Amino acid sequence: MADFLFPDSPTLIPSMREEFQIPRDVVWMNCAQMSPMHRSVAAAGQEAVMRKARPWEAAPIHFVPEIEAARGEFAKLFNATADAIAIIPACSYGIATAANNIVLGPSSKVVVVEEQFPSNRLVWERRCTESGASLVVAQRIASGPEKGAITAPLLEAIDSATAVVSIGGVHWTDGTPIDLMAVAKRVRDVGAALVLDLTQSLGAVPFDVAAIDPDYAVAPSYKWLLGPYSLGGLYVAPRNWDGVPLEESHMDRKDPAVSFSGGTPPFADGARRFDMGEKVNFQLMPMLLASLQLVNGLGVDRIEATIGQKTALLASALADRGFDVPPDHLRSRHYFGALPPVNAPQDLNDRLAVQQIYLSMRNGKLRLAPHLWTDEEDMARLLEALDVCLAG
Repeated sequence: MADFLFPDSPTLIPSMREEFQIPRDVVWMNCAQMSPMHRSVAAAGQEAVMRKARPWEAAPIHFVPEIEAARGEFAKLFNATADAIAIIPACSYGIATAANNIVLGPSSKVVVVEEQFPSNRLVWERRCTESGASLVVAQRIASGPEKGAITAPLLEAIDSATAVVSIGGVHWTDGTPIDLMAVAKRVRDVGAALVLDLTQSLGAVPFDVAAIDPDYAVAPSYKWLLGPYSLGGLYVAPRNWDGVPLEESHMDRKDPAVSFSGGTPPFADGARRFDMGEKVNFQLMPMLLASLQLVNGLGVDRIEATIGQKTALLASALADRGFDVPPDHLRSRHYFGALPPVNAPQDLNDRLAVQQIYLSMRNGKLRLAPHLWTDEEDMARLLEALDVCLAG
């Protein structure tokens, strides 16, 4: 274990393992699938459930103020204004909102990447079928020193016929980074729209809408934002605020009460028209707010640096054991995938799970996604288990 003692640094966040309800014999290195619940978030949820159990105790502060507070916390993560944030239930909802408001024609192209997550692919397949547009899939580099890279092929796929580029902040299967600055410049040069799925990066990687200027960017909260399922945020660029929402709730209007008397008040300001119905979610909204406050309070820069220290140590240790580990420039700091050596058992991930060491296998790669709860003992247990598995 001594090989994995983290050096002291005021810029890094000390282990927070005790602040998550993870038993000592469980290694959860699978944040790219789902995060455990911080105690403050769980406490907010428990209190909120009882609030719904006793609705007569619900006060006005539990309606719009909580929603607006969460909207403001999301805005900090996007480096945007609160007016640019919509509250949504899922990545697919945000991507569908974008797809619903981008015009496609028979000569248009929609560019995605190889093995793109279904929530950011299926709606584009349908829209292309409906409009006659073409779906262009940028393939990863298949061999050589840049094997697995996606930015260069993605840039080559974007041309004057491109209407929209819809991609992740990193490649979801293994954390392969995408040069969003380069992609954004190319998108602007050809006059296309940029749609980003930040599910696997927001909260662990700094993001700035002023620098990237996406048309839409979506992030659910249950992974790197440490929040609950069924709530997330959608950034909508001001140029798209006059778009058509997927649904129309009276709560998304400037004067909701007018709707009850048969009136049709105008939409609320900014991206609020794109809010989900029943956003006044007494059970989940307090949990979302607590998780966003936690992430913003810790600081995304510090979170990325702290996790990056752990993934760097893990990458080196796996390379020493014969894993094919991507070079630094093809590896995100918060998680990565490594191809097991030829002597690794086919059921490697299952064998680890039996020992309560939880990771994911994606496209044949072992995906390592630690976070602030991951400590030296967790890392040592993983490597000791791998040594046993590889020894046969």
